[in-house]
Order: sequence, then structure tokens, then C-alpha cells
Amino acid sequence: MRELSRRDALTLLGAGALGTAFADSASAAPLPTGGIDATWTTGEQYGIGTVADHRSEDPSRVWFTLSEGALTGARFPRIDLMNLRTLDFLVTDGEGYAKRTHVVDRTAETTLDRTTVQSEDEALVFEQTTRETASERDWTLTVEYVADPDHDAVLADVRFEAGDGVEYDVYAVADLALSNSGRSDTATVRGSAPPSKGGGKGKGEGNGKRSGYVLTGRDTDANDDSAAFRAPDGSAYDTALALAARGGFDWATVDVVGGDALSSLLVDGTTATTYDEASGNVAMVGRLGSGSSLRETVGLGFAEGGDEEAASAEVQRALRRAFSAARARYTKTWRDYLADLDTPDAVAGDSELRAQYDTATMALKAADSKQFPGAGLASLSVPWGVGVTANEPSDYGYNFTWARDLYQAFSALLAAGDTESAREALAYIYEYQQDETGFVPQNTYVDGRTRWGGEQMDNISFPAIMAYRLREAGIGFEEGGYGYEHLKRSSDYVAANGPETGQERWEEESGLSPSTTAAEIAGLACAASIAADEGERADALVWLALADRWQRNTENWMATSTGDLADEQYYFRINDDRDPDDGAPRAMNNGGPTLDERNVADAGFLELVRLGVKPADDPVIRTSVDIVDDTIRVDTPNGPGWYRYNGDGYGEQDGSDNPAGAPWSLDNTGQGRLWPIFSGERAEYELLAGGGGSVAPDALLRSMQRFANSGRMIPEQVWDRPEPTAYNWRFGEGTGSATPLSWSMAQFVRLAHGIDAGEPVETPAFVRERYADGDLPEGPTLDVQFPPSVVGSKAVTVSGTTSGSEVVVSTGAETVEANVTDGAFSTEVAVADGETTVTVVASTGGDIAAAGTTVARSTVAYVDVGDPVAEFGDPEGDDAGPGGYTYPTNGVFVDGAFDLTSFGVYEDGDSYQFVTGLGTLTNPWGGNGLSLQTIQVYVRDPSASGGTTTARAGVNAQFTDPYQRRLVVEGFAQPVVEDASGSVVSRDVTVTGYQSVNAVKVEVPKAALGDLSGTELVPLVLGQDGYNTGGIRPVNAENGGYVFGGGRDDDANPNVVDLVTPEGVDQADALAYTATEQATIPYLPVE
Repeated sequence: MRELSRRDALTLLGAGALGTAFADSASAAPLPTGGIDATWTTGEQYGIGTVADHRSEDPSRVWFTLSEGALTGARFPRIDLMNLRTLDFLVTDGEGYAKRTHVVDRTAETTLDRTTVQSEDEALVFEQTTRETASERDWTLTVEYVADPDHDAVLADVRFEAGDGVEYDVYAVADLALSNSGRSDTATVRGSAPPSKGGGKGKGEGNGKRSGYVLTGRDTDANDDSAAFRAPDGSAYDTALALAARGGFDWATVDVVGGDALSSLLVDGTTATTYDEASGNVAMVGRLGSGSSLRETVGLGFAEGGDEEAASAEVQRALRRAFSAARARYTKTWRDYLADLDTPDAVAGDSELRAQYDTATMALKAADSKQFPGAGLASLSVPWGVGVTANEPSDYGYNFTWARDLYQAFSALLAAGDTESAREALAYIYEYQQDETGFVPQNTYVDGRTRWGGEQMDNISFPAIMAYRLREAGIGFEEGGYGYEHLKRSSDYVAANGPETGQERWEEESGLSPSTTAAEIAGLACAASIAADEGERADALVWLALADRWQRNTENWMATSTGDLADEQYYFRINDDRDPDDGAPRAMNNGGPTLDERNVADAGFLELVRLGVKPADDPVIRTSVDIVDDTIRVDTPNGPGWYRYNGDGYGEQDGSDNPAGAPWSLDNTGQGRLWPIFSGERAEYELLAGGGGSVAPDALLRSMQRFANSGRMIPEQVWDRPEPTAYNWRFGEGTGSATPLSWSMAQFVRLAHGIDAGEPVETPAFVRERYADGDLPEGPTLDVQFPPSVVGSKAVTVSGTTSGSEVVVSTGAETVEANVTDGAFSTEVAVADGETTVTVVASTGGDIAAAGTTVARSTVAYVDVGDPVAEFGDPEGDDAGPGGYTYPTNGVFVDGAFDLTSFGVYEDGDSYQFVTGLGTLTNPWGGNGLSLQTIQVYVRDPSASGGTTTARAGVNAQFTDPYQRRLVVEGFAQPVVEDASGSVVSRDVTVTGYQSVNAVKVEVPKAALGDLSGTELVPLVLGQDGYNTGGIRPVNAENGGYVFGGGRDDDANPNVVDLVTPEGVDQADALAYTATEQATIPYLPVE
């Protein structure tokens, strides 16, 4: 600790005395460690920035965002890796007055007026102004930000003017969160005080020298093992950062957040306590100068490998050049980008709309990865981040790539003329996100690793639409950097698994969704058109026939005639089965109510029109539009807005648990707010429906522009009511949700081009012409004799009769064309291991665009296993853990889902196969073979040394003896074989689910486990839950919608729902536990 007087006393000391005072007392007290828990900041960003050098061989690797009064979330060395909570400025008078430019607490009263504006219409350059409005004070602090085109650095041009005669101190305050974690950093003061500046700084002159203090920080390796973000070699990132001023800081300290030095400075400007080093949740402070007028350039420099010296050198090099020079070069990169794009007439004649259009287009490009071109983020933000703990290097916010959101950006950039960025988006999905089965996960890190693995069928369908749209733009497979095999994989996946989806576009519910089904139909039809052009007629007919069938049945499956919202038939949000009139209850996520599914309004059905599946004047569509306006529309001062659906809980809290407007969290009841994207989607519908007034397309385009904040960032959600709240949200303006949302920015751009075109620009012509513009061609008759539901051979025979001229039979493993002779056909076709849907299509022949189709389908199960090694039975109905566990109450947790009925080990060549029989196997969320369960198998070699008796995280149990290997299988994470320490031995693990016979087969290389002869093992069945420790669904005393009951409200529950025990051992005994003693699980001998 360093004991110093305040500013008046410091001015009496020469530079040497100041430096000596720092050095002499630095070791007088322990260095600060720890600090309070770290959190992120609001999702409401007013600006984003990076250099527009995405196709440079050596691009800048820095991105930044801006909230009110602060730079936030500086990202390096890639777009999804945050390293900073805030960089803001502190103004003090040395006599107890202290004000920060950053909005720390929205509920606190303040006399500061803060604004953020875009200071260059044709570049992502932003200026923040903070003005003191208190009657006895008069000062203004203005900061303009750019990223340096030649260095990994962000530069801030700081100007301070006081008109009240007071001499102030101005500080830069940086709150670090290096490598995406705010709790394991170190910070250091380097250098020495600069030569006495006299009044130089106070007169705004600066000395131009890079002497003085420099502050550096680095991420330690304390939590590298849990790092979510990984370098290409698999190692964790260890980022270093340096904070410096062009003229040098003349005073500096570091501290932990909540520490004495930092707290006293922020509260009343006290500088008596300072530190040279700190570790934990750290912050750093440097004084720019003192006086009534000041101008200085502040920089943040970055380096990898924890190299603080390199970070310091990087920022020092950036500061050698005048800010104006860096600004000019930075601005030019964005002007050059815009120069190659098209500007629609809808915005060209209006300065506000034109500026919003340019900013939205630039923001979409800024959100694109430079290391993985095409990997655009959903948003450079952490929604409601002030309530999100940032201690660990975890996966926060929307800093990931969803194929759905990427499709929105793709469609906007393609319309704007950035065809190359659109091409990169599709190439990215195919190269990094799509797996060998055609599955595209819910979202991924930019490097393609799966983050959330849920099945969302629109995610999987959109790439085919993208491929079709690029083909219309002259970019085929050769030019696109992807192949027909990519198109076929995902189209086959949709054909085999649709139209039901594990999750709809709001990632909450399974079933039949109008918006998802629209994407599936359009995707399959687009794929069919491409396949026909490529000479793959059999594929084309299968995909087109299914699209035709689903298009004919949208009302039958997803529109009700018995709901309470209208007397006529209308679409509702999502149907749990193919009966839209059964009134099944839906428990809304995020703390929402349970409602009759027929009474949940959602405008997702407009995607049927936008993608060309249904005409705008379809009577069910029109009725549904009226219901949406009656149920989920709110007219704001900036124009009409719409909720996602009634009962939505994803938004600021509703006031039942905390004050209305408090940040959304999983623990409290929220209220979804209005989403600007729906203004754009409605406008695209009205382009065809001819709507006027407040829903006229040009009026809704203006509304979207008004929904944007002062930095022209369009949010995810806007506030939905005029009543004031403690959080000061304003009716029709953004909330603490994700801002900017790339989808929102894309929707504005796309709508502007749609207004010019007079129709939605994303509609695939082939889809519109086949479905919306006329009557679907009538298909031939078809009668099929399918094989039995369970077969013992890979080859099956399919036969039948038809009035069509051609027949195609597809199983996923093989697609064959069957000869039609005198109206009859018969063919042999292969089925794959597992459950196979056999699809038979008959066609009238001719051009694919005019062909009529008919389709019939049946499911066949074939279980392919090798020679038995060991087989074990288990009593049915003992899926209650130690004896009292009860299932979660949500309907997806069907009886028998966790009832382990049999377990077998088989060998086939170089592999072992583990087959787990269950009472009931379903896959409601579209996981890899299974959704609800986690299966773990622990393997012990009695002759081996080492190992552990401790179970994997989330399983609160011990084993009777040490094991050496464990197999971990669930539907939403890569199945693995691990050693006893948790290190991965093999990821070469395949999972196959057989719902027809209620079994899961897992195939593992023998090399990963060794010879199983003479070993012991035990299989466990647990609940899967990606949000809890080890991915295991917890057990509490009382069950709930997604929680098991019958246990204790602590961490003592073993969480094992069922297992196989050796002869003579009761399951209740094997899983018996107390508050202080864990269950001890025995093994089964492999004889």
C-alpha cells in the first residue's frame, strides 16, 4: 500500500519524490486479492466497432462495444472473446466530488446527462458525451472511439472542458475481464511518473511524450481448465491488456473491485491509497491530468499468451500516431466497404433512414468473424449482463453463431450487394456447423464447436434456401466453396426428421411450429430445384414430395378451429402433435403461465407467406393476422410493436419478485417485451397484402429506425408500456436485452430492399411459383406394401401400385428408382442401423416444377449388434433411485423414460457396443439418439493400478473400488470415453437411438477401453440438463416441471435414477445416502 496525500499535496512534490514515494511504500501492506464477484454489463450497446479489414491477410483482431458512458466488452483476438467489463472516465475535484461517466446503476438518481451518437454516418465511429447538469457544476467530457487499423488496439480521443472555474482530475478506469473471465486476472502499474507537466495538461496542450505510468493486466491460468473458448490447438486463451495515455498517466493504481483504493476513489475522489499490483477481479486507474481543460488520447492494447510487455508495446506504438490519423484510416475502411454496396431508393432520399441503413449494414459486417469468415454473431452483447456473474471463463450472452440468425444476416447482405459475405455465411455453415448426418446444432462457437446442441429444424433448413438464393445470384457449388453433398446431408436430415422440431425459433418448445415448418418446406423445395438442375432427380422427387405434403397439411396440423381467439381457423404458436384442436396445455418457459396451446398467439406463421409457402390473402393467414393484432400488439410512440407471443417470460422482470424493469434472470418471473424484428416481418407481409396506415411497409421501416437508440443500434426488445419504473425504461425504446441484435439490423436492411422491390426479397422464386402463386399440381395415386416395423436384415422389399410414371424409394441409407410396369412396382432397398423412415414417392413425371407428387412413409427398425460379451437384466419400474425419486412434472418426462430394463455389451471387430434398454425412449428435444437421459458406464480393471472411486461431476456417489475408464453419453454433448481424472480418451463414440424397441446403442473403439474380459462395470441412468453440474438434472425434495423429486434440498442426492446391481444387492441399498455419507455403488462382473 502506498500512502499519498491528495492532489494539492502532490503538486508540491517533484516527479522524483512521487516516484520514490511509490517505490518506498509499495511493500508496506499485502497486495489486494479477490474482490467482489464480477458481472458483465447491460446488453444495451450504443455502438460497435472494428476495422473493416475482414479480407485482409493481417486484419485487426480487436472489436469493441459501447454502453452509456463506457466502452464495454473489448474483444481480442477473436470476436467472441471478451476481455473487458468497462473502460470509462472519472471526474473528481479532490474535495469529495466524484462522478463516473458509466451508468453503474439505472435506478440511481444522477445529474449527469449521457449521450452516444455516431459521429461519422459512413463509419462505425461513435462519440460519447457526458455533461454535468447540477446547478453548481458545469463540465463536459467527450470521448470518441476507433480501432487502430495497424495495431491490436482501441483508441479513445478524450476532451474535457469545465466552465465552472473548478480544476478537476480526470481518470480512466478499466474494469478487466480478460479471456472472458472477471475473477482470475492480475493487474500491474508499470513505469514512473512523467516529468512535471505544470499547467500543460490543464491548458489542453499535453506533452506528446509516452512517459508516465502504463497499466497492464493478464489472465492467469487459474481457471484455464474450465475455459469455454479455445485456441486452434485446444489451449485456453491467456489475454494480456495494457492501458496507456499518449502523454502518460501522471498517477496510477490498481486494485480489486470493491477494494479500498478503488472504492474510495470512486466514491469521493480519495487518492490516499494506491497499489502497484492486484489479483482477482481487478481494475486499473490512470489519471489523464488535472485542470479545467484537457485533451488526451487513451489506448487499450492487447496481446496473446499473457504477454503484458507485448500488450504495452502494442498500445505504445498505436499512440505514436495522432488520433486523427488513426481515425481517418479507420473511417476509410468503412467508407470503402459501403462504396461497393447498393442503397435502396426506400432510404436514399431520407437522411435518417439512409444513415440507419448504412449503420445496420456495417453492424452486420462488424459482427462477422475475421478468423472464421461467415461466422456472424447473433449480438456482441450479454443480455441483462449486469445480473450475469462473470467469474468463470464460460459461454456468455449471444456471442455465438446461430444458423437462423446467420440466415437473416445473409439475406440482408445479399440484398445489399455484399454477395461475398453472403457466400461466406453459407460456406461457414457447411464447413464448420454441419455434421456428417446433416445436422446443424442450435448454435456454435465461431470455430464450429457445438455450444448448444438442440435440434432446431429451421436452422437445418435455411442453408438450402441460402444455396438456392446464391445460385440465383450466379454462385453455384464450385464458386461457393461447398458441394452438393452438403445440400444433400441437411435436406436428407430434414426429410427424415421433420416436420416436427425439437425446438422452434424461440428455442423453447418442441412440436409443429408454423415458422419452422415454413423454413422446412421452402428448404426442401429449394433443395429439390437444385437437385433437379444437378441431375439428381431421385433426391429432387423425395424432397419435393415431402415439401408438397407438408404444405398441404399446414392448416391440418397447426391451425385450430376450436380455440378461444377466433371463431374461424387460425394458426397458433406451436402444436405438440398433429391434432391442433386437442387443447393440450403448454407451460410457457422463463416463468410464464401454463396455457391451452390453441390460445397462444405468435406471428411466426407470416414466414409461410414470406418464404412463398402460402399466399398473403390465404383466409387462415388473414384471420391469424387479426388475432396477432388483437392479442400481442402494442402501439408505442415510435410505432406499433409486437410480442413474441402472449405469456412470454423472456424480458425484464414483471414486478412480482423484484421491481418492474429489473434484469431478466432464470430465477425470477420475466415479461417478454416488444421485438422490432416483428415490425419488419409484418411489413414484408404487408408488401403483398397491401396494408396501409401504421402497418404500411414504409411506416414500419420508419418505426424500426425510431426503435434504434441514439447510436443507431436496433435492439432485440423495446419497452412496452408508458408507466415509469425505477429502471427508467422508456416506452418504445430499447431495454437491457441484446443491442444491437444482428437479426434486427438485418431485418431493417432487408425490408428497405423489399420496399424497393414491392415484395419480400428473401422469397425463393421456385417456392412462390409452386405454392403461393397457384394450385399445387395434383399427385398420382399410390398404394404401398411396407416391410414390418422391426426387421432382421439390412435389405428390405418395398412394393405397391401407382398411377404415376415414376417411383422413388428412399431410406436414408439408400435412394433407388423403382421401375413402374403396368402401374406396379417392387424394389429392394437397404436400411441403416437404427430406426429408418422408408419414404416412397410417386410422381406424374416431367419437369420438376410442374410434377405432381404423392408420398407414403413407414418406420422400420433394424438393430445391428455383434457377438454378446455380457448381458444383464434389471427389474422394470425401479426407476426411483434410492426408492423415493419422482419424475419431473413436465409432460415430456414420460413414464419409463429413466427405467433401465436391460444392459448388454457386444463386440464387433474393433468396437464394443453397449445397448441400454429403457422402459420408454423418446427424443422430444431432438438430441443425438436421446434427449432426456444421460447414460454413464464406469469400467474397472481389478488388475490395474490407479483410478478413483469418485464419480463424475453431477453424480454424488462413490464406487466400491477404483475405476479407470468411464463412458459418458447424452444427446446434446459429444459422447466421450474419459479416464478417471476426466481427461478425454476418445471422442470416437457413436450413439444410435431405437424408439421402436426403446433402446440406445453406443459404439466405442476397443482401444479406448482395453479388453473387457475380466473387468467390472456398472451402467447408470440419470437425467440430462445442460444447465447444471456435469450436465445432470438435479433431484430435490419436491419435483417440479424440470426437476426430480423425492430427494433432499442439498447436494447429497446421488441423482442416479436407475442402475443395474449385482445379484443379491438391492438398488435402494446401493444408492443409500445421508447428508454426510455418499452412496457407494457396486460393479457388475464381466465374465
